[in-house]
Amino acid sequence: MKRPQWPAPAMTPAQDIEADGLVHRRQPLPEVPARGRLIVTEAAMDETTTALRSFRGRHGRHEGIVFWAGRQCGTDTVVAAALLPRAEHGPGFVHVSHAEVGWMARSARRLGLAVMAQVHSHPDGDTRHSDGDDELIVLPREGMFSLVVGRYGDGPVDPRQGAGLHQFQDGRWVRVKPAEGAFITVTAAIRP
Repeated sequence: MKRPQWPAPAMTPAQDIEADGLVHRRQPLPEVPARGRLIVTEAAMDETTTALRSFRGRHGRHEGIVFWAGRQCGTDTVVAAALLPRAEHGPGFVHVSHAEVGWMARSARRLGLAVMAQVHSHPDGDTRHSDGDDELIVLPREGMFSLVVGRYGDGPVDPRQGAGLHQFQDGRWVRVKPAEGAFITVTAAIRP
C-alpha cells in the first residue's frame, strides 16, 4: 500500500519531559486493574523494540512510536503485528501525522485487523503517561491500551519488566497496576 508523502508539515509539539527526567503531570494518574488482557506476540514485541531504538536525529536519540494491530476478543486485546509509521520526533516528543494514521488504519484493515494499541518511548526511566500523552493519543477508545518504554526504547517493552501499561477507562487514561495477569506474551512455539 502506498504511503503518504513525508515529511509532514512542521509542528511545535509540547515538551512533556521535565529537566529531572520525570514526565510532566498536573493531573493525577490513577492506578487501577486492567479491564481485559493485552495479549501480544513475541514477534510484535521484537519489532517494537527495534523500531523504538531506531529513532534518532542530528543530536542523538529521540522518542519513538509504534502502533499495534490486532483484534478485540471479548475484553481481551490480541496483538498480531507492529505498525511502523513515519513520525516527527525529537528528544522529548513524537508525533504521527493524520496521513500516517490513515495509512496504519488501511494497512491493518487490509489484514482484517485494527489499530489496537500505541507504544512510545520516553528519554529516561519514567514510564508514566505525561499530561501530553493523555491528550495526544491517536483515537483513544474505551479499553485501548498504551505502553511507555523507558530510555528511548532501551527499557523493556514488557510491562511486567518495567514498561508503563496504561488503559483508557471511563473516558480517561489510567495506569494499569498490577501488570501481571494484564499482559501476556505469546511465543512463536509452544512445547510441552
